[in-house]
Amino acid sequence: MKFRILPFVLLGFTLWTCNLIEGKPSDKPSKKMTYSYACLDSAISGNKVNRTISKTTDILRNIAVNEDQVTDEVQNQYGTAFHKDAIETKTFVLLNDPVITTQLQAILDDLLRVRENPSKIKYSIYLIDDKAVNAFTFGGYIYVTKGMYDKVQGKIPLLYSIIGHEIGHSEKGHIKKTIQAMMASNKIFGEENGMTFFQIEKLLTASFNQVNELEADYYGTDLTYRLNHEVCSAVEFWTEMSKGENQYNKIEDFFRTHPFSALRAQCLKDHIAQNFGTSCTK
Repeated sequence: MKFRILPFVLLGFTLWTCNLIEGKPSDKPSKKMTYSYACLDSAISGNKVNRTISKTTDILRNIAVNEDQVTDEVQNQYGTAFHKDAIETKTFVLLNDPVITTQLQAILDDLLRVRENPSKIKYSIYLIDDKAVNAFTFGGYIYVTKGMYDKVQGKIPLLYSIIGHEIGHSEKGHIKKTIQAMMASNKIFGEENGMTFFQIEKLLTASFNQVNELEADYYGTDLTYRLNHEVCSAVEFWTEMSKGENQYNKIEDFFRTHPFSALRAQCLKDHIAQNFGTSCTK
């Protein structure tokens, strides 16, 4: 497979030794979680124009490449190609820290074990040399920046939520849609020029990615809860992150791929209260 490195990052929120990780699978009965997106501005989640754009781009993707073609195995193939190319081109540099790598792998294994109806995607996790506070994923490969790791150090439940969020992007089909768009663009324009369609598609559906991000937030929080970790640290994280952002406005929100951090914190707070009966108000 010929793979051209893409100029995009799937932002996540983007411990110490294994025997210090406290979470264990919950013995509470499993219940279906309620995912509400009402907390997002209506201009994003309910606008008629947005719904039309979303439906149109889904049709375009399926005309060029049927969604069934993007199997779990195909997603892993794309992830492997992306990883190989990123390393060879030094798009990012992996950090070889056995202690941290073991910690991240243990958390990943815990989270994967408590999924319901798990996919067959093969996951791996890496620490990368980047001061940015970020985490992202593609095709089963999960990347946590050193900046993110340092930011959450000492807050194990928060790290569970962050890595669970990245798992959610794959398990909820968000990466599958991205790969489908890439395959469609290659089929229509060829591998060298296919990014033209892909970039346009990403621009048109930018506002809908906010729903995807929120869904991944919920998913990561749910897995963290099943492991008996506290879940309010994610709310605190996004509340803190909101202090460095511009004031919320509808126009900017429409073109953002991620919800404003303050909105994200409120949505998570509501989700936790509704599904777990826990108040995250200090």
